[in-house]
Amino acid sequence: MTVDPAAVDEALALCRSGRLDEARLVLERHAIEHPHTPSTHLLLARINVDQRHWQSARAAARAALSLLPTDGGAWYAMGRAFSGLGDDEASMNCYRRALSSEPRNPEILAQLAHALKRCGQLDQAIRQYQAALAADPRYDAARTGLDRLVAPVPGGMARLEQIRGEAKRLHGAGRLQEALELHREALRIAPERAGIWFSAGLLANELGDRHASLKFFEQAAKLDPKMFPAVEAARRICVSAGLVVKAVRYSNQAYALQPSDDIRIAQALTIAAIQPSIEAIAANRHMYEQGLDAALGANLKVTNLAAAQGMNGFFLAYHGEDNRALQEKAARLLAGAAPWLITTAPHCTVPSRRAGKVRVGFISGFLYDHSIGNTTRGLIARLSRDIFEVIALRITPSKNDHVSESIRRSADFTLDLDPDIHRARAQISGLELDILFYQDIGMEPMSYALAFARLAPVQCVSFGHPDTTGIPNMDYFISNDLFEPENAQSHYSERLFLLNDLPTLAYYFRPGPPDTRATRESFGLCDEDHVYLCPQTLYKLHPEFDGLLRGILTRDPRATVVLIRPPYYNYAELLQQRFDRTLADVSDRIVFLGSMRYPLFLQLLALADVCLDTLHFNGMNTSLEAFSVGTPIVTLPGRLQRGRHTQAMYRKMGILECIAKDSEDYVSIALRLGCDKEFARQMRERILSRNDVLFENFKVVEEFERFFLSAVRAAKPEVEWPTSTRTG
Repeated sequence: MTVDPAAVDEALALCRSGRLDEARLVLERHAIEHPHTPSTHLLLARINVDQRHWQSARAAARAALSLLPTDGGAWYAMGRAFSGLGDDEASMNCYRRALSSEPRNPEILAQLAHALKRCGQLDQAIRQYQAALAADPRYDAARTGLDRLVAPVPGGMARLEQIRGEAKRLHGAGRLQEALELHREALRIAPERAGIWFSAGLLANELGDRHASLKFFEQAAKLDPKMFPAVEAARRICVSAGLVVKAVRYSNQAYALQPSDDIRIAQALTIAAIQPSIEAIAANRHMYEQGLDAALGANLKVTNLAAAQGMNGFFLAYHGEDNRALQEKAARLLAGAAPWLITTAPHCTVPSRRAGKVRVGFISGFLYDHSIGNTTRGLIARLSRDIFEVIALRITPSKNDHVSESIRRSADFTLDLDPDIHRARAQISGLELDILFYQDIGMEPMSYALAFARLAPVQCVSFGHPDTTGIPNMDYFISNDLFEPENAQSHYSERLFLLNDLPTLAYYFRPGPPDTRATRESFGLCDEDHVYLCPQTLYKLHPEFDGLLRGILTRDPRATVVLIRPPYYNYAELLQQRFDRTLADVSDRIVFLGSMRYPLFLQLLALADVCLDTLHFNGMNTSLEAFSVGTPIVTLPGRLQRGRHTQAMYRKMGILECIAKDSEDYVSIALRLGCDKEFARQMRERILSRNDVLFENFKVVEEFERFFLSAVRAAKPEVEWPTSTRTG
């Protein structure tokens, strides 16, 4: 390693005199000239932390760790950077790694305690503050933090009563975030009260932040292990999020408090979100099927659908396997355990229909700025109003934002469904729909349960959650001939209807270009790196994907693989544990970036050298977004529809060079895009010149109209249906 102590000494002298900007400039110049000097990067990271330049601090800490992977100071600086960027989960992981080499450092212990406190883990925070004071009894930051947690607040009880009234008023006015902040204040006054933690969890859940709500519920359950509502709330979140260890613990605890068949079913059907190995996938699927068989044989009865999580098998779709048999068995289980789900709307039993246009209902719990909302809103807006009446059905609670408002403006009518399934079914039945189009089934319990009823003569689902449902009353799965392999019908319990020659099944509005071009430094990346970005949600990363990453990282020494850390649960940590086994010698070049605002995400896509498509379950929104800025994606088509989306987009653009034949070809194409700048430039130019076919493609609308008219004529052939007047 090149060493230039004079430059570091000069920077230290400038720091001691308070001239941090000058010190930073000295070190930045030195880092360019002598990139292999760890002390330069370490001091630069410390200065950037002091100046709250969090992205730069992270980049400098990462550079230091590339040279000294176990250095406690570098891990501490990385942790401070993550804290500044608002990612407390990542910061705590870094502080713990720093403590492995400096276990009695009071500064690191105190910062870990601060992060734990922000995450609501107060008992652990107290222990870390105490450890910091044991290491240095005069460390004021630890003393102050501990006092704020354990010392009584003057006038605290009176303030608690005041907060209770204010929070109730704000909640009634729909000002949920303000009510939650009042609960946080109450917890600073009385952190020992389980009821406040539970109430805060309910508010966070109502705000749509299940990650925060889980922390609140867990703390309530820890303070009062017999508080069934808190234990049950934590259990439901852990089951639906695929956090298996916690799900099993809370399931056992909840069942001991209040035994029910609902909990027994969920206990048996939990699937891990992040799978540690291919063997674990096989074992998990086997256990899931055993759970189904046991539940079917036990004649269980479901009384609370929200409690009986797991039967829709959400995470099965990410295993790269045909799920039809499992989904059909799960549907039989629910049909037997809750026969009251199977009802028929009166208008579905008669051959005639009400007068007027073909009435289509689009139903989802995600008709807002979400992948579902973004792939749905174009079709809602552009269907012919000469033929169709379009109704948006929002499963509640749901969010309101610019996408939901766009859908409200475009639809002929929007209906927020009652959270009670019986009333929701009555609402839908009263509309006398001709077609009920589920935008996703399996992503939350209500849509799955509603689909067991016959609420329209034609009921269909498509790629929103691209797996078969196994539900007998679901008539059609709408797909695309460019997505499906030859034996596709065997993958579906529904009748497969293929639209023709489409790049995507969405009338997708072209994303606006980024306002400004971000630099790699702003993301903590280096200009000389070859950036291989995989922007997919982390549970899409099948264990087989690790082998592709190994091929890229071992054959390109300048490769950096970039993943996006979600702001919820501990998926990144679970995935990192897998990488520590499968990619131990190269995992230091896998970088997790925190979640970011959409404009910044588009800029990240634009500056990547190449995007890596996930195996078995491709991108849809993310692939369209990457192509919108011209970034090439390497993709390997799978044997199921959900692993063949990106190749269809490429085929419609007439670009075949980035579609891999096998795993080795995938790695070779990725390396060529990452290392051969001329080839990458050509691919970008071709994508940008041909990507119009992907966006606002009216043929998508025409093909869906063809399906809708074909389906209603088949359902009620004796009715005279409207005829399309489209001329192209």
